[in-house]
Amino acid sequence: MNLPTLIAAADGVHAVDIATLARIDASTARPRPLNDGQKAFDRDSFFQTHDAYDIAEASTSSPAADADVVHVFTLTNDAREALVRDLVPLGLRKFRRGREDAARSLGDPVPGPGSDVSVVRSNRGGYQSYADLLDSSDSDSENDDAAGGGGGDDAGASRSAAGASDTAAGAPTRARLRPTTWTSVTAIALEAYARVRTSAQREDVCSRDVYGWLNVNAPGDFNKLHAHDSADRWSGVLYLAVPDLSNTTDVPIDAGCLGVRASASSSSPSPSRYFAHSPRVGDLVLFSGAALHAVSAFPRPDGARKPSNDADEHPSDAVLRVSVAFNVDC
Repeated sequence: MNLPTLIAAADGVHAVDIATLARIDASTARPRPLNDGQKAFDRDSFFQTHDAYDIAEASTSSPAADADVVHVFTLTNDAREALVRDLVPLGLRKFRRGREDAARSLGDPVPGPGSDVSVVRSNRGGYQSYADLLDSSDSDSENDDAAGGGGGDDAGASRSAAGASDTAAGAPTRARLRPTTWTSVTAIALEAYARVRTSAQREDVCSRDVYGWLNVNAPGDFNKLHAHDSADRWSGVLYLAVPDLSNTTDVPIDAGCLGVRASASSSSPSPSRYFAHSPRVGDLVLFSGAALHAVSAFPRPDGARKPSNDADEHPSDAVLRVSVAFNVDC
């Protein structure tokens, strides 16, 4: 399903006339000025760039509210490489275990804490884990196996990665632990929060305030328009694997994009603006937990293995998008 149709949500309570939608992206949205603390990156930072965009109409004298700002971060090369190397295999293994568990179930499979079975929320098709992904780490041996290493000292030393800690957001350093685990995403989320936190939001947010889930989408999978319910949290998506569509013909605009819709304005009811972000590996997109957002389907890359029937029961890794979504309660 394409992004404008999803953003318009014609069959939902947040429906708007699709003809009133106004698309913006990083090249057309109004940049939100960053303060010095948001611009500076020390050597322990997980990020190399940070951009912010006002997605609602705003005048020079009256900028858009914080709820209508989308922040886009890019990971440093070493952080991106570590996460891709160590977490993508873990994510794909969890995804395939979940499918196997569902297939073996004698009744309706019941997802829950510790389960690999997919939940159904806004996702239509695709896989979404229960929201306890960041609560605990996989073992060192699992990460060694996933990375293809033998677990020796040299192999471990070459895989420095971001690790989580219980210290509050804004701590002066971020310890780089090995191997990378799902709790590494928590540390990344906490640094992002420290950079976007408003004066009204808590400074002592820590790992216990962050929870997340795994998303694995194949061609044709999408997420309906939804919100994470609360303006008292930040919501984020960290992209770990994105299919290469560069050589694919007839790719629709905004295929596979995240769309974030601006909140309704009583003074200017139309048009309905939305921000479209085309994900790349290592991108982290952060927005208000109250912001309505959706994810459009992407096509199968040209040259990728075609399924033998309408249901792609065993999609190849090359056609899968892997991301971690999270909330930071503040």
